[in-house]
Amino acid sequence: MWGLIARRRCETLLNQKQSIITFFDKQSDQRKREYRTRLNASVDCICFLQQHGLAFCGHDESKNSSNQENFRELLQFLAKHIEEIDKVVLENVPENHQMTTPDIQKEIANAVASETLDAILKDLGDSSFAILVDESRDIFVKEQLAIVLRYVYKRGHVIEFFVGITHVSNTIAVVLKRTIESVLNKHHLSISILRGY
Repeated sequence: MWGLIARRRCETLLNQKQSIITFFDKQSDQRKREYRTRLNASVDCICFLQQHGLAFCGHDESKNSSNQENFRELLQFLAKHIEEIDKVVLENVPENHQMTTPDIQKEIANAVASETLDAILKDLGDSSFAILVDESRDIFVKEQLAIVLRYVYKRGHVIEFFVGITHVSNTIAVVLKRTIESVLNKHHLSISILRGY
């Protein structure tokens, strides 16, 4: 009798469809799909807000607020209209997996900006370019330098793309020159093909 029970247990253990490893692999694949859906929804919301120059945060981000942050409201809108997204975002996942904190939003926004800039620089290639530079003070009265890249697109259109904002210690010419050189070097842009500023 014990031999028969042991044999059945062995057969059950060897049955791949019922194995523990298969069970955890299925769970892992499901969690990966859910994570990917949640991440794609967050990226889509961030790209939309960036493309339209909208703020991510609001003044009252509490759950009871009628006007929460733009990011959260846009994510709620997507969830309301797309069932697949609704299942894996906001209240339908544990709080530490929601991907709605400002830090995560900034990380995703920086990754999107980096990928966009890489695509622009790939498009530019070894072509000549110009830069537009402007300095101003931010809300904390720190000097900052905004840099825009201008070049002629392959079809003959002039294109301008925002490269970034860099804080500078002051606005004397030497500091601005060093900062511009640093930004160009960071993006592997040669000053030798710079044609205007």
